[in-house]
Amino acid sequence: MRAVRLRPRILGPLAIVLLLLSGCHRSSPTEPGVSARPLPLRFSLIGTAELTTADGHSVSCLLQLYFELNEPPRQLPRMLEYDGVHGGDIRRTVLDPAGNGISLWPDVHGAAIARSIAPETVEILIPVNADAEGRFWRALSRFEGRWAPDGTATGAWDCAPFDIDEGGYVDTRFTAPGNWTLRPI
Repeated sequence: MRAVRLRPRILGPLAIVLLLLSGCHRSSPTEPGVSARPLPLRFSLIGTAELTTADGHSVSCLLQLYFELNEPPRQLPRMLEYDGVHGGDIRRTVLDPAGNGISLWPDVHGAAIARSIAPETVEILIPVNADAEGRFWRALSRFEGRWAPDGTATGAWDCAPFDIDEGGYVDTRFTAPGNWTLRPI
């Protein structure tokens, strides 16, 4: 019987590169540079919106919401997603040129979903508002913004009409553009 000597095969440079790259085909949310920034577990979302029309109507809105998120977040590719609750109040005032009008200031409370999406997006969802009657509530179903270097986030929102016209109270015409800021508490 003849002894066969096996020689180890030396991999060529191309094979080595392919082996190294095969381990890099996917990024996980925990890899440096790819992960989303964690959201603070308690934060406020404060916003204002204003509009003055050419015919003298004015609209002013105030948004004061507070959020409390649950741990741990769901870790999805390039995103952290939290369940939580929100509460606070929202104010909308609509005045005609003579200063007559309506001001509504509802207190709100309900479920919320908050997402931090890599590299710099923040998304806050209030699911109950997504299918609500009235443009006012639907405009408050989703807030999207950007992280700032100081740990806050900012974005735009529209303060839409309540879509009411009863008993002399009318709010059906004007949408005021505004901005909001997310601040850790």
